[in-house]
Amino acid sequence: MTGQAAGPQRVGPGVSFRARLTIGLIAGSLLPLAGFGLTLIVAQALTTGEPDPTLVRVVVFVLAVALVVSVVIAYLFAVNLTAPLRAISRAVERVSAGDLSARVEVAGEDELARLVESHNQLAAKLERRNVELGRILLAIGRTSPSDGLSHLVEEATASARTAFDMIDAWIHLGDPADVPVEEVVPGESRPVRAILALPDERVGVLTGRLPATRSWDAADQDLLELYASEVAVAIRNVQLFEQVEEQARRLRELDAAKDDFLRGISHNLQSPLTSIRAYADAMAAERPDRRLAIIVDQSERLHRIVRQLLAVSRLEAGTLRARTEVVGLAARIRRAWEALGAADVAFELNDASEGWLAIADPDQLDQVLWALLDNAVRHGRSAPIDVTVSAHPADGHVVATIRDRGPGVPEPERELIFERYGRGGASGETEGTGLGLYVSRSLCRAMGGDLTFEPGGRGGANPGSAFSIVLPGEAPPLEP
Repeated sequence: MTGQAAGPQRVGPGVSFRARLTIGLIAGSLLPLAGFGLTLIVAQALTTGEPDPTLVRVVVFVLAVALVVSVVIAYLFAVNLTAPLRAISRAVERVSAGDLSARVEVAGEDELARLVESHNQLAAKLERRNVELGRILLAIGRTSPSDGLSHLVEEATASARTAFDMIDAWIHLGDPADVPVEEVVPGESRPVRAILALPDERVGVLTGRLPATRSWDAADQDLLELYASEVAVAIRNVQLFEQVEEQARRLRELDAAKDDFLRGISHNLQSPLTSIRAYADAMAAERPDRRLAIIVDQSERLHRIVRQLLAVSRLEAGTLRARTEVVGLAARIRRAWEALGAADVAFELNDASEGWLAIADPDQLDQVLWALLDNAVRHGRSAPIDVTVSAHPADGHVVATIRDRGPGVPEPERELIFERYGRGGASGETEGTGLGLYVSRSLCRAMGGDLTFEPGGRGGANPGSAFSIVLPGEAPPLEP
Protein backbone atom coordinates (compact mmCIF):
# COMPACT_ATOMS: atom_id res chain seq x y z
CA MET A 1 0.00 0.00 0.00
CA THR A 2 1.40 3.38 -0.95
CA GLY A 3 2.07 6.01 1.70
CA GLN A 4 3.23 3.50 4.31
CA ALA A 5 6.79 3.51 5.54
CA ALA A 6 8.79 0.43 4.51
CA GLY A 7 10.02 -1.76 7.34
CA PRO A 8 13.66 -2.72 7.94
CA GLN A 9 15.14 -4.90 5.21
CA ARG A 10 16.26 -8.32 6.43
CA VAL A 11 19.68 -9.43 5.18
CA GLY A 12 20.30 -13.20 5.28
CA PRO A 13 18.50 -15.90 7.35
CA GLY A 14 17.54 -15.39 10.97
CA VAL A 15 20.85 -16.73 12.32
CA SER A 16 23.78 -14.71 13.63
CA PHE A 17 26.75 -14.04 11.36
CA ARG A 18 29.19 -15.83 13.68
CA ALA A 19 26.98 -18.97 13.79
CA ARG A 20 26.62 -19.02 10.01
CA LEU A 21 30.39 -18.53 9.62
CA THR A 22 31.17 -21.34 12.07
CA ILE A 23 28.71 -23.72 10.39
CA GLY A 24 30.19 -22.90 7.00
CA LEU A 25 33.76 -23.59 8.12
CA ILE A 26 32.77 -26.91 9.73
CA ALA A 27 30.80 -27.96 6.67
CA GLY A 28 33.68 -26.96 4.39
CA SER A 29 36.14 -29.13 6.29
CA LEU A 30 33.93 -32.19 6.98
CA LEU A 31 32.03 -32.66 3.73
CA PRO A 32 35.10 -33.54 1.57
CA LEU A 33 36.40 -35.90 4.26
CA ALA A 34 33.02 -37.57 4.68
CA GLY A 35 32.67 -37.96 0.93
CA PHE A 36 36.11 -39.54 0.70
CA GLY A 37 35.31 -42.02 3.52
CA LEU A 38 31.95 -42.89 1.98
CA THR A 39 33.68 -43.50 -1.36
CA LEU A 40 36.17 -45.95 0.28
CA ILE A 41 33.38 -47.85 1.99
CA VAL A 42 31.36 -48.14 -1.25
CA ALA A 43 34.40 -49.19 -3.26
CA GLN A 44 35.34 -51.89 -0.73
CA ALA A 45 31.74 -53.11 -0.61
CA LEU A 46 31.63 -53.42 -4.40
CA THR A 47 34.89 -55.38 -4.37
CA THR A 48 34.13 -57.82 -1.52
CA GLY A 49 30.39 -57.81 -1.76
CA GLU A 50 29.83 -56.31 1.70
CA PRO A 51 31.22 -53.33 3.75
CA ASP A 52 34.25 -53.93 5.93
CA PRO A 53 33.26 -53.21 9.57
CA THR A 54 36.79 -52.17 10.46
CA LEU A 55 36.91 -49.68 7.61
CA VAL A 56 33.55 -48.28 8.63
CA ARG A 57 34.73 -47.80 12.23
CA VAL A 58 37.93 -46.13 11.05
CA VAL A 59 36.01 -43.73 8.81
CA VAL A 60 33.53 -42.83 11.62
CA PHE A 61 36.40 -42.29 14.06
CA VAL A 62 38.25 -40.06 11.62
CA LEU A 63 35.08 -38.06 10.97
CA ALA A 64 34.51 -37.64 14.74
CA VAL A 65 38.06 -36.39 15.30
CA ALA A 66 37.79 -34.12 12.27
CA LEU A 67 34.49 -32.75 13.62
CA VAL A 68 36.06 -31.79 16.96
CA VAL A 69 39.11 -30.24 15.33
CA SER A 70 37.02 -28.36 12.75
CA VAL A 71 34.71 -26.97 15.45
CA VAL A 72 37.66 -25.56 17.41
CA ILE A 73 39.39 -24.21 14.33
CA ALA A 74 36.11 -22.78 12.95
CA TYR A 75 35.38 -21.02 16.24
CA LEU A 76 38.86 -19.47 16.32
CA PHE A 77 38.55 -18.38 12.71
CA ALA A 78 35.08 -16.90 13.36
CA VAL A 79 36.36 -14.93 16.36
CA ASN A 80 39.29 -13.62 14.32
CA LEU A 81 37.17 -12.70 11.33
CA THR A 82 34.44 -10.92 13.37
CA ALA A 83 36.90 -8.88 15.44
CA PRO A 84 36.93 -5.96 12.91
CA LEU A 85 33.13 -6.02 12.89
CA ARG A 86 33.10 -5.75 16.69
CA ALA A 87 35.52 -2.83 16.47
CA ILE A 88 33.23 -1.11 13.95
CA SER A 89 30.24 -1.75 16.21
CA ARG A 90 32.02 -0.19 19.22
CA ALA A 91 33.05 2.80 17.10
CA VAL A 92 29.46 3.31 15.94
CA GLU A 93 28.26 3.17 19.55
CA ARG A 94 30.84 5.81 20.55
CA VAL A 95 29.75 8.05 17.67
CA SER A 96 26.09 7.69 18.60
CA ALA A 97 27.03 8.61 22.19
CA GLY A 98 28.65 11.84 20.97
CA ASP A 99 32.32 10.82 20.61
CA LEU A 100 32.86 11.84 16.99
CA SER A 101 36.60 11.18 17.17
CA ALA A 102 36.10 7.37 17.08
CA ARG A 103 37.96 5.82 14.11
CA VAL A 104 38.69 2.22 12.99
CA GLU A 105 41.67 0.91 10.96
CA VAL A 106 41.56 -2.35 8.98
CA ALA A 107 44.26 -3.59 6.59
CA GLY A 108 43.41 -4.57 3.04
CA GLU A 109 41.07 -3.28 0.33
CA ASP A 110 38.16 -5.70 0.58
CA GLU A 111 34.52 -5.03 1.46
CA LEU A 112 35.33 -4.87 5.18
CA ALA A 113 37.98 -2.20 4.58
CA ARG A 114 35.52 -0.20 2.48
CA LEU A 115 32.93 -0.46 5.28
CA VAL A 116 35.49 0.85 7.79
CA GLU A 117 36.42 3.71 5.46
CA SER A 118 32.74 4.65 5.05
CA HIS A 119 32.34 4.77 8.82
CA ASN A 120 35.44 6.92 9.25
CA GLN A 121 34.24 9.36 6.58
CA LEU A 122 30.78 9.56 8.18
CA ALA A 123 32.28 10.24 11.62
CA ALA A 124 34.55 12.93 10.16
CA LYS A 125 31.62 14.64 8.42
CA LEU A 126 29.54 14.53 11.59
CA GLU A 127 32.40 16.01 13.57
CA ARG A 128 32.88 18.79 11.01
CA ARG A 129 29.17 19.59 10.91
CA ASN A 130 29.04 19.58 14.69
CA VAL A 131 31.81 22.17 14.71
CA GLU A 132 29.97 24.18 12.05
CA LEU A 133 26.75 24.06 14.05
CA GLY A 134 28.59 25.27 17.15
CA ARG A 135 30.04 28.16 15.17
CA ILE A 136 26.58 28.98 13.83
CA LEU A 137 25.09 29.09 17.32
CA LEU A 138 27.96 31.28 18.49
CA ALA A 139 27.50 33.62 15.54
CA ILE A 140 23.73 33.91 16.14
CA GLY A 141 24.24 35.16 19.68
CA ARG A 142 27.07 37.53 18.81
CA THR A 143 25.01 40.46 17.54
CA SER A 144 22.22 42.58 18.99
CA PRO A 145 19.43 44.45 17.13
CA SER A 146 20.76 47.68 18.62
CA ASP A 147 24.07 47.25 16.74
CA GLY A 148 22.52 48.27 13.42
CA LEU A 149 22.05 46.61 10.05
CA SER A 150 25.54 47.26 8.64
CA HIS A 151 27.23 45.78 11.70
CA LEU A 152 24.94 42.74 11.55
CA VAL A 153 25.73 42.10 7.88
CA GLU A 154 29.47 42.45 8.53
CA GLU A 155 29.37 40.05 11.50
CA ALA A 156 27.15 37.54 9.68
CA THR A 157 29.49 37.50 6.66
CA ALA A 158 32.58 36.96 8.83
CA SER A 159 30.80 34.24 10.81
CA ALA A 160 29.79 32.43 7.59
CA ARG A 161 33.41 32.36 6.44
CA THR A 162 34.52 30.97 9.80
CA ALA A 163 31.68 28.48 10.30
CA PHE A 164 31.86 26.88 6.83
CA ASP A 165 35.59 27.33 6.10
CA MET A 166 34.82 29.54 3.11
CA ILE A 167 37.43 31.39 1.08
CA ASP A 168 35.12 34.38 1.02
CA ALA A 169 31.46 35.21 1.63
CA TRP A 170 29.02 38.02 0.80
CA ILE A 171 25.52 38.99 1.90
CA HIS A 172 23.43 40.79 -0.72
CA LEU A 173 20.26 42.46 0.59
CA GLY A 174 17.32 42.72 -1.77
CA ASP A 175 15.91 40.40 -4.42
CA PRO A 176 17.98 37.16 -4.60
CA ALA A 177 17.19 36.98 -8.35
CA ASP A 178 19.50 39.98 -8.86
CA VAL A 179 22.49 37.78 -7.90
CA PRO A 180 23.16 35.22 -10.69
CA VAL A 181 23.71 31.57 -9.81
CA GLU A 182 27.30 30.44 -10.53
CA GLU A 183 28.08 27.06 -12.03
CA VAL A 184 30.35 24.54 -10.34
CA VAL A 185 33.57 24.10 -12.31
CA PRO A 186 35.66 21.03 -11.38
CA GLY A 187 39.10 21.94 -10.06
CA GLU A 188 38.12 25.51 -9.15
CA SER A 189 36.72 27.01 -5.96
CA ARG A 190 33.13 25.89 -5.45
CA PRO A 191 30.36 28.55 -5.31
CA VAL A 192 27.60 28.11 -2.70
CA ARG A 193 24.52 30.18 -1.90
CA ALA A 194 21.51 30.25 0.39
CA ILE A 195 18.44 32.50 0.35
CA LEU A 196 17.84 34.77 3.37
CA ALA A 197 14.19 33.79 3.60
CA LEU A 198 11.39 34.62 6.01
CA PRO A 199 7.94 33.04 5.94
CA ASP A 200 6.53 36.05 4.07
CA GLU A 201 9.55 37.61 2.38
CA ARG A 202 13.00 36.99 0.92
CA VAL A 203 15.35 39.68 2.25
CA GLY A 204 18.55 38.72 0.45
CA VAL A 205 21.01 35.99 -0.42
CA LEU A 206 24.21 34.65 1.15
CA THR A 207 26.91 33.62 -1.34
CA GLY A 208 30.41 32.28 -0.86
CA ARG A 209 33.21 30.21 -2.31
CA LEU A 210 34.75 27.01 -0.94
CA PRO A 211 38.17 25.48 -1.58
CA ALA A 212 38.16 23.07 -4.53
CA THR A 213 39.12 20.20 -2.21
CA ARG A 214 36.27 20.89 0.22
CA SER A 215 33.44 18.35 0.00
CA TRP A 216 29.89 19.70 -0.04
CA ASP A 217 26.73 17.61 0.11
CA ALA A 218 23.05 18.03 0.95
CA ALA A 219 23.62 18.09 4.72
CA ASP A 220 26.15 20.93 4.34
CA GLN A 221 23.66 22.87 2.21
CA ASP A 222 20.97 22.34 4.85
CA LEU A 223 23.26 23.83 7.50
CA LEU A 224 24.02 26.82 5.29
CA GLU A 225 20.32 27.41 4.67
CA LEU A 226 19.65 27.12 8.41
CA TYR A 227 22.28 29.77 9.04
CA ALA A 228 20.83 31.96 6.28
CA SER A 229 17.33 31.74 7.81
CA GLU A 230 18.71 32.83 11.19
CA VAL A 231 20.48 35.76 9.54
CA ALA A 232 17.19 36.72 7.86
CA VAL A 233 15.41 36.68 11.24
CA ALA A 234 18.19 38.82 12.73
CA ILE A 235 17.86 41.32 9.85
CA ARG A 236 14.10 41.53 10.40
CA ASN A 237 14.69 42.08 14.14
CA VAL A 238 17.10 44.94 13.35
CA GLN A 239 14.55 46.52 11.03
CA LEU A 240 11.79 46.22 13.64
CA PHE A 241 14.11 47.57 16.33
CA GLU A 242 14.93 50.59 14.18
CA GLN A 243 11.22 51.20 13.57
CA VAL A 244 10.48 50.99 17.28
CA GLU A 245 13.39 53.31 18.07
CA GLU A 246 12.14 55.80 15.49
CA GLN A 247 8.62 55.65 16.88
CA ALA A 248 9.95 56.07 20.43
CA ARG A 249 11.99 59.08 19.33
CA ARG A 250 8.93 60.64 17.71
CA LEU A 251 6.86 59.93 20.82
CA ARG A 252 9.49 61.61 22.98
CA GLU A 253 9.44 64.62 20.69
CA LEU A 254 5.64 64.73 20.82
CA ASP A 255 5.70 64.37 24.60
CA ALA A 256 8.19 67.21 24.89
CA ALA A 257 6.09 69.36 22.55
CA LYS A 258 3.00 68.54 24.62
CA ASP A 259 4.79 69.54 27.84
CA ASP A 260 5.94 72.80 26.24
CA PHE A 261 2.37 73.46 25.10
CA LEU A 262 0.99 72.79 28.58
CA ARG A 263 3.51 75.11 30.17
CA GLY A 264 2.81 77.83 27.63
CA ILE A 265 -0.98 77.58 27.73
CA SER A 266 -1.01 77.38 31.53
CA HIS A 267 1.05 80.56 31.91
CA ASN A 268 -1.01 82.34 29.26
CA LEU A 269 -4.29 81.44 31.00
CA GLN A 270 -3.23 82.79 34.38
CA SER A 271 -3.49 86.48 33.52
CA PRO A 272 -6.93 86.46 31.85
CA LEU A 273 -8.36 84.25 34.59
CA THR A 274 -7.06 86.63 37.25
CA SER A 275 -8.63 89.58 35.42
CA ILE A 276 -11.97 87.79 34.96
CA ARG A 277 -12.14 86.89 38.61
CA ALA A 278 -11.14 90.38 39.78
CA TYR A 279 -13.71 92.14 37.60
CA ALA A 280 -16.41 89.64 38.55
CA ASP A 281 -15.67 90.20 42.25
CA ALA A 282 -15.81 93.99 41.75
CA MET A 283 -19.09 93.83 39.85
CA ALA A 284 -20.60 91.49 42.43
CA ALA A 285 -19.61 93.94 45.19
CA GLU A 286 -21.32 96.83 43.38
CA ARG A 287 -24.45 94.89 42.36
CA PRO A 288 -24.91 91.34 43.64
CA ASP A 289 -25.95 88.93 40.90
CA ARG A 290 -26.19 85.11 40.88
CA ARG A 291 -24.64 85.00 37.41
CA LEU A 292 -21.58 86.87 38.68
CA ALA A 293 -21.23 84.36 41.51
CA ILE A 294 -21.27 81.53 38.94
CA ILE A 295 -18.56 83.35 36.94
CA VAL A 296 -16.43 83.70 40.07
CA ASP A 297 -16.90 80.04 41.01
CA GLN A 298 -16.12 78.73 37.53
CA SER A 299 -13.11 81.02 37.09
CA GLU A 300 -11.82 79.76 40.42
CA ARG A 301 -12.35 76.18 39.24
CA LEU A 302 -10.57 76.87 35.97
CA HIS A 303 -7.77 78.57 37.90
CA ARG A 304 -7.27 75.42 39.94
CA ILE A 305 -7.20 73.29 36.76
CA VAL A 306 -4.55 75.61 35.36
CA ARG A 307 -2.57 75.13 38.56
CA GLN A 308 -2.78 71.37 37.98
CA LEU A 309 -1.39 71.79 34.48
CA LEU A 310 1.41 74.00 35.83
CA ALA A 311 2.20 71.40 38.48
CA VAL A 312 2.39 68.69 35.79
CA SER A 313 4.80 70.75 33.69
CA ARG A 314 6.98 71.44 36.75
CA LEU A 315 6.92 67.76 37.68
CA GLU A 316 8.01 66.79 34.16
CA ALA A 317 10.77 69.42 34.22
CA GLY A 318 11.91 68.32 37.69
CA THR A 319 11.62 71.86 39.08
CA LEU A 320 8.83 71.24 41.62
CA ARG A 321 10.10 72.03 45.11
CA ALA A 322 8.17 72.17 48.38
CA ARG A 323 8.56 75.13 50.79
CA THR A 324 7.46 73.42 53.98
CA GLU A 325 5.90 75.08 56.99
CA VAL A 326 4.15 73.87 60.12
CA VAL A 327 0.39 74.02 59.50
CA GLY A 328 -2.77 72.85 61.23
CA LEU A 329 -4.20 70.15 58.99
CA ALA A 330 -7.80 70.29 60.27
CA ALA A 331 -8.06 74.08 59.82
CA ARG A 332 -6.63 73.78 56.32
CA ILE A 333 -9.23 71.14 55.43
CA ARG A 334 -12.08 73.30 56.76
CA ARG A 335 -10.90 76.29 54.70
CA ALA A 336 -10.59 74.18 51.51
CA TRP A 337 -14.10 72.79 51.98
CA GLU A 338 -15.58 76.26 52.39
CA ALA A 339 -13.73 77.47 49.27
CA LEU A 340 -15.18 74.53 47.33
CA GLY A 341 -18.69 75.90 47.92
CA ALA A 342 -20.49 72.54 48.04
CA ALA A 343 -23.11 73.69 50.54
CA ASP A 344 -25.61 71.02 49.47
CA VAL A 345 -23.31 68.15 50.48
CA ALA A 346 -23.15 67.00 54.11
CA PHE A 347 -19.64 67.35 55.50
CA GLU A 348 -18.18 66.12 58.79
CA LEU A 349 -14.65 66.76 60.05
CA ASN A 350 -13.29 64.73 62.98
CA ASP A 351 -9.98 66.06 64.34
CA ALA A 352 -8.24 63.33 66.36
CA SER A 353 -4.72 64.64 65.80
CA GLU A 354 -4.25 65.46 69.52
CA GLY A 355 -2.37 68.67 68.79
CA TRP A 356 -0.06 67.27 66.08
CA LEU A 357 0.76 69.65 63.24
CA ALA A 358 1.65 68.82 59.62
CA ILE A 359 4.88 69.86 57.93
CA ALA A 360 3.85 70.82 54.39
CA ASP A 361 3.85 73.47 51.68
CA PRO A 362 0.62 75.44 52.29
CA ASP A 363 -0.07 76.17 48.61
CA GLN A 364 0.59 72.62 47.52
CA LEU A 365 -1.45 71.23 50.44
CA ASP A 366 -4.40 73.46 49.46
CA GLN A 367 -4.17 72.16 45.90
CA VAL A 368 -4.22 68.54 47.12
CA LEU A 369 -7.14 69.15 49.49
CA TRP A 370 -9.20 70.92 46.81
CA ALA A 371 -8.59 68.09 44.31
CA LEU A 372 -9.56 65.34 46.77
CA LEU A 373 -12.61 67.12 48.17
CA ASP A 374 -13.80 68.04 44.65
CA ASN A 375 -13.25 64.41 43.60
CA ALA A 376 -15.29 63.18 46.59
CA VAL A 377 -18.16 65.56 45.76
CA ARG A 378 -18.29 64.66 42.05
CA HIS A 379 -17.78 60.89 42.32
CA GLY A 380 -19.66 60.55 45.61
CA ARG A 381 -22.85 61.74 43.92
CA SER A 382 -23.36 64.43 46.58
CA ALA A 383 -23.44 61.82 49.35
CA PRO A 384 -22.08 62.85 52.79
CA ILE A 385 -18.32 63.21 53.10
CA ASP A 386 -16.37 62.30 56.24
CA VAL A 387 -12.85 63.54 56.96
CA THR A 388 -10.74 62.23 59.84
CA VAL A 389 -7.43 63.75 60.92
CA SER A 390 -5.27 61.47 63.06
CA ALA A 391 -1.73 61.34 64.38
CA HIS A 392 0.67 58.40 64.14
CA PRO A 393 3.39 59.11 66.71
CA ALA A 394 5.13 55.78 66.03
CA ASP A 395 6.24 56.88 62.55
CA GLY A 396 5.90 60.66 63.03
CA HIS A 397 3.07 61.19 60.54
CA VAL A 398 -0.19 63.07 60.42
CA VAL A 399 -2.92 61.48 58.26
CA ALA A 400 -6.06 63.03 56.82
CA THR A 401 -8.53 60.46 55.42
CA ILE A 402 -11.30 61.69 53.12
CA ARG A 403 -14.19 59.22 52.68
CA ASP A 404 -17.15 59.44 50.36
CA ARG A 405 -20.21 57.22 49.99
CA GLY A 406 -20.25 56.91 46.23
CA PRO A 407 -20.10 53.80 44.03
CA GLY A 408 -16.36 53.37 44.66
CA VAL A 409 -13.64 52.42 42.19
CA PRO A 410 -13.90 49.07 40.37
CA GLU A 411 -11.00 46.76 41.12
CA PRO A 412 -9.60 46.75 37.53
CA GLU A 413 -9.30 50.57 37.65
CA ARG A 414 -7.64 50.90 41.06
CA GLU A 415 -4.12 50.64 39.68
CA LEU A 416 -4.83 53.37 37.11
CA ILE A 417 -6.38 56.13 39.23
CA PHE A 418 -2.98 57.66 40.06
CA GLU A 419 -1.83 57.59 36.43
CA ARG A 420 -1.66 60.73 34.34
CA TYR A 421 -4.97 61.38 32.56
CA GLY A 422 -6.49 58.40 34.34
CA ARG A 423 -10.17 58.48 35.23
CA GLY A 424 -12.31 56.08 37.20
CA GLY A 425 -15.39 55.03 35.31
CA ALA A 426 -17.53 53.93 38.23
CA SER A 427 -19.64 57.03 38.41
CA GLY A 428 -19.88 57.54 34.68
CA GLU A 429 -18.37 61.02 35.00
CA THR A 430 -15.93 62.17 32.31
CA GLU A 431 -15.53 65.74 33.57
CA GLY A 432 -12.03 66.79 34.59
CA THR A 433 -8.51 66.56 33.27
CA GLY A 434 -7.60 63.20 34.75
CA LEU A 435 -4.65 64.90 36.47
CA GLY A 436 -6.04 65.52 39.96
CA LEU A 437 -4.95 62.33 41.69
CA TYR A 438 -1.68 62.11 39.74
CA VAL A 439 -0.73 65.67 40.73
CA SER A 440 -1.96 65.22 44.30
CA ARG A 441 0.16 62.12 44.93
CA SER A 442 3.21 63.79 43.32
CA LEU A 443 2.74 66.91 45.53
CA CYS A 444 2.37 64.78 48.67
CA ARG A 445 5.55 62.89 47.86
CA ALA A 446 7.36 66.16 47.12
CA MET A 447 6.41 67.24 50.67
CA GLY A 448 7.90 64.03 52.11
CA GLY A 449 4.58 62.20 52.45
CA ASP A 450 2.26 60.13 50.28
CA LEU A 451 -1.31 59.72 49.04
CA THR A 452 -2.94 56.30 49.35
CA PHE A 453 -6.25 54.78 48.32
CA GLU A 454 -8.47 52.36 50.23
CA PRO A 455 -11.64 50.74 48.85
CA GLY A 456 -14.77 51.45 50.86
CA GLY A 457 -15.97 48.82 53.27
CA ARG A 458 -19.69 49.53 53.28
CA GLY A 459 -20.63 47.06 50.55
CA GLY A 460 -23.80 47.29 48.52
CA ALA A 461 -24.31 49.66 45.61
CA ASN A 462 -22.35 52.52 47.24
CA PRO A 463 -19.29 51.09 49.00
CA GLY A 464 -17.47 54.42 48.85
CA SER A 465 -13.79 55.26 48.61
CA ALA A 466 -11.16 56.65 50.96
CA PHE A 467 -8.03 58.67 50.15
CA SER A 468 -5.46 59.27 52.89
CA ILE A 469 -3.02 62.20 52.85
CA VAL A 470 0.11 61.16 54.76
CA LEU A 471 2.42 64.03 55.81
CA PRO A 472 5.37 64.43 58.17
CA GLY A 473 4.13 65.62 61.55
CA GLU A 474 5.34 67.66 64.47
CA ALA A 475 4.32 66.61 67.97
CA PRO A 476 2.71 69.14 70.28
CA PRO A 477 5.01 70.74 72.87
CA LEU A 478 5.24 68.99 76.21
CA GLU A 479 3.37 70.64 79.04
CA PRO A 480 5.57 72.01 81.83
